[in-house]
Amino acid sequence: MKGPGPIQYLKKLNEKKGEKIKGKDYSALRLVKRLFIAFGFVFVTMIILAFTDYPFYAYADLGTVESNYTESPEIIILLGGEGMPSADGLMRCYTAAEKALFYPEAEIIIALPENKLTDEPLLDSKLMANELTMRGIDRTRISFETKGTNTHEQALSIMAKIESSKRLLIVTAPEHMTRAAACFKKEGFQFVGGSPAFEHDLHPESLKEEKESFSPSLTYRYNLWSYLQYEIRVAREYVALAYYKLRGWI
Repeated sequence: MKGPGPIQYLKKLNEKKGEKIKGKDYSALRLVKRLFIAFGFVFVTMIILAFTDYPFYAYADLGTVESNYTESPEIIILLGGEGMPSADGLMRCYTAAEKALFYPEAEIIIALPENKLTDEPLLDSKLMANELTMRGIDRTRISFETKGTNTHEQALSIMAKIESSKRLLIVTAPEHMTRAAACFKKEGFQFVGGSPAFEHDLHPESLKEEKESFSPSLTYRYNLWSYLQYEIRVAREYVALAYYKLRGWI
């Protein structure tokens, strides 16, 4: 018996390829649909949680680690974060200046990577130092650490400069405090305290002109956006903590 001719064979081959392509398209479409459902579930969950106090408590738990230190610090470590000028950088400088005035004998180390895009490698660090001096801190108390590009490297670099027996007080963003303190402890520092740069929110009642005209919806409106931001910060920090843990840095 004669087999199928060349033309019939090619037709069958093309039909099989078409079935495979259709199958792949269907699988891709199904994957996209599942991703949309998952993202939708996450978004709805975040909205629901934003009407509760859980985001704030999670944020506060990350920030209040090592905040119950009892001994006066010898060195204040100001972690640069987003650099200067930025809201985050200004909040850190404000908190560091408060602590430096309260502990006048403590030295200050500003830990911020070099700026490779400018001719002045310490530009951001100098801006932070200027902010501290504007708030009454003697410039001779301030030194810089510019080699580390992440918290782990900064802790390593500072460990090479000072003794592990020195009492440290870390100033950083609240969500970053747990990871920062864990990094410095991992490198062998025995006394690590934390002073998170919490912002002071505007109370909803201060937005009203008269008590009678105050709408309770203001509380939900402002808390909703604030708590959604807390959720993003906390989720991002949990991922960073997991990464640092896997790398053995904390």
